[in-house]
Amino acid sequence: MSRTLHLVKHGQPHILSGVPAHEWQLAEGALGGLPGLISRLRPRPEVVVSSEEPKAVSTAQALATELGVPHRRMLGLHEQLRYTVPLYPEPADFQAALDRFFDHPAQVMFGEESADDARRRFANAVGAVMSRQTGDSVAIVAHGTVISLLVAHAGDLDPKPLWRHLNLLDVLTLEWPALQLREPLS
Repeated sequence: MSRTLHLVKHGQPHILSGVPAHEWQLAEGALGGLPGLISRLRPRPEVVVSSEEPKAVSTAQALATELGVPHRRMLGLHEQLRYTVPLYPEPADFQAALDRFFDHPAQVMFGEESADDARRRFANAVGAVMSRQTGDSVAIVAHGTVISLLVAHAGDLDPKPLWRHLNLLDVLTLEWPALQLREPLS
């Protein structure tokens, strides 16, 4: 039986130089687009699960409150490990580093985890969420890189354009367990 999986990218973080990305909180006003996001969640999720990163937790808590559903945290849903990645002052430099990461998925090119390892870890965590949550519709609030890796792998797509397409406070809705996108990317 097919179920719905909403993969939600967290809201805008408050970026702090010298603070690892996995510790960033949400920026002020980061959840202003929450009503628009909620309008796209069809069918509405019965639970919201998030990674343990603060920006994802805060996004998920607000989403769950607005929907009137429970929020749970899950290990393994975090972003690709980037403990040693510096803050890139130029967006083009960050994009170039991510392009190398996506172009060499079996190698550790950026941070401490290869694209393949991040995708497998995230896929296992998503599978665990979907095994535990028995409702017909589940939302997982996570991170753009791992979401893009999972969806691209399942749909035999290039993860780079998918990553560029996925905005902050955005969603990709899939059929579970096939991981097939419900709507084509525009």
